[in-house]
Formats: sequence, C-alpha cells, structure tokens
Amino acid sequence: MVGFFDFFCNFAKKKVETRKKTYEYCNDYRRELKSKIIEYAMNEFRQRGIKAVKMDEISRGLHVSKRTVYEIFGDKEELLLAGIRAQNEELRRMLDQFASENNHNVIDIICYFYRVQMELCEQVGVKFYEEIQHMPRVVAYMKSVHEHEVEDRMRFYECGVKEGLFRSDIDYPFISNVGHITMNEIMHLQLYRMYSMQTIFDNFFMVIVRGICTERGLELLNRGMGHA
Repeated sequence: MVGFFDFFCNFAKKKVETRKKTYEYCNDYRRELKSKIIEYAMNEFRQRGIKAVKMDEISRGLHVSKRTVYEIFGDKEELLLAGIRAQNEELRRMLDQFASENNHNVIDIICYFYRVQMELCEQVGVKFYEEIQHMPRVVAYMKSVHEHEVEDRMRFYECGVKEGLFRSDIDYPFISNVGHITMNEIMHLQLYRMYSMQTIFDNFFMVIVRGICTERGLELLNRGMGHA
C-alpha cells in the first residue's frame, strides 16, 4: 500500500509539473507573439497610416490566424494603444539607461532624446499623426502620461538648475504647460503637413530648451547638437 501511495503521489506531482511547464510555455509563446504583433503592426501604422492597415494583413504578415490576433487584441485601437505604450516604455528605458551611464548631465540627456526622436520621426508618415488624434483611447492614454510625468519633468528641471545648466529665475511649470498646450495646437492644426517634425522640434521644442539654459548650458547644448 505504501509503495502504491508513493507511486500515486509521484505520478500526480509529475502531472502537476508537466501542466505547469506547459502553462509557462504557452505564456512565453503568447508574450512573444504579442510583441511580434505589436512590432509588425506599429511599423505598418507608422508608414501607411492606421486606417490603411487591416487586421487581416497583420495576421497574414505574421502567418497567424486573424482569430489569434483578435484574441490578443480586441480591435485595432487596442493594438495601437499597446504599441504606443510599448514605445513609451522603451523610450523611458533607453533614457534611464543613458542617464545612468557616465554621469550624463541634463543637456546630454536632451541631446540624446532629440536624436532618438528624430530617428523615430523619420519612420512616421503624415497619416499616422493625423489619424492618431481620432483614437479616443490613445488620446486619453497620452493625456494620462503627460499628467503622470509632471513631477518627473519638474525633477529634471531642478536637476539642471543644480548642475548650473538651467536658469533658476523662470517659472518652469508655466513654461511646461504653455509648451504642452502649444504642441497640442500644432498637432490639432496639422502643421506637420506643412513642416517636418524635425523643423517643428528645432523651432519649437529646442527654442524652449534654449530659453531655460544658462550660458554654460547653451554652450554644452550647441556642442551636443553639433552647432559649436
């Protein structure tokens, strides 16, 4: 009886372990597939616009069933939202990693951010900017991100003041709010149809940055942007 009981327990334990491994494998596969769908879809969205890309095309491009795509993402906007989230998280990870290396100062980080953004903008077509504004869940997410990053932006400014690279005689929250409102208006008026995103960045974002820099900050910024 004891031998049978031990056999039964070992058999049951192996069954549980097998199920656990199968479950973990399925989860890993699903996570990997989800990442592949996001990467493929975002590349298509950026180049062709959101409306032009069909879920059928995404499933065919990845050789998976449309049903599988819809099981992971309920609709196209949910997929787009997941892609925007992943993009923001990756940018945050890259900035955090860069900031932690070699004691980079705030100007180094701004120049790095600029380069990363310009590389991304080269991959994005006008249609993407136009259509993303009509995606309510994405718009709500971007608004939430802006609100949650208020404290982070303030800490970044204060760090720049301590480094002697940002001026201390300005109302940074006011400038930040005006900048955010103006950028929203730029997107709303679709100025990206008239000007490239690099032109908008150079003549709006970077002008604001220059306005808050000290002389030493401007010197480093010019050097970092290749203007020295």
